[in-house]
Amino acid sequence: MSNTAIEEQVLQREIERLESEGYDVFVQPRAPLVPEFLGDYTPDAVATGNGKKIVLEVARPLGSEKLKEIAARFAKQREWELKVLLVAPTSSGKTVPVQSRQAIDGAIEEIERLQQMNALRAAFLLAWATFEAEGRASIAGRFDRPQTPGRLVQVLSQEGLLAPAEADRMRTLSEQRNQLVHGDLGTEVRSEDLLWLVSILRKMAAAGQISAPLRFNDALA
Repeated sequence: MSNTAIEEQVLQREIERLESEGYDVFVQPRAPLVPEFLGDYTPDAVATGNGKKIVLEVARPLGSEKLKEIAARFAKQREWELKVLLVAPTSSGKTVPVQSRQAIDGAIEEIERLQQMNALRAAFLLAWATFEAEGRASIAGRFDRPQTPGRLVQVLSQEGLLAPAEADRMRTLSEQRNQLVHGDLGTEVRSEDLLWLVSILRKMAAAGQISAPLRFNDALA
């Protein structure tokens, strides 16, 4: 995974955490969202809410002179605070292998069998696992390590593998996924949502079997 991809992932995780706490987060913001004392400097993101205003900046452990200069501007600020998200070296962390087409197709068939057995929550979680595997197989080098649902949807949408409306619905369903993964056993999964999710997996699988797949953005050209 490239340095840029790792930084995107770290930022996305923090964005999801802040949004779950009620903050509004703006990525690569411009004036008037950026505080005037930062001048022409564009932070990675700005978060507002809960009576706070936070500037988010992703940085390597050693930092940089530019970051030190920016941090100094917050010394006398009471309205704004700076939060630096440190990124671990690229050599750390376990990578996840790309799954074969056969393995992904087999997982989709298993999801459908689970659905027929009315094991909707188990099928739903396997569908999300398959979604990540499909994304990893579709875009080489972008998802070498475990991904958050938010980053998966964001990158696949940017690459044209998800239409805007599809990405929005995936983000909504990712909230249910997170609730289940983190132990909220009362979370219900609707059959129609699972059917739709399977249709997305089959669409991505079909695109993966074509040497030059027609993506959503290509269809608009």
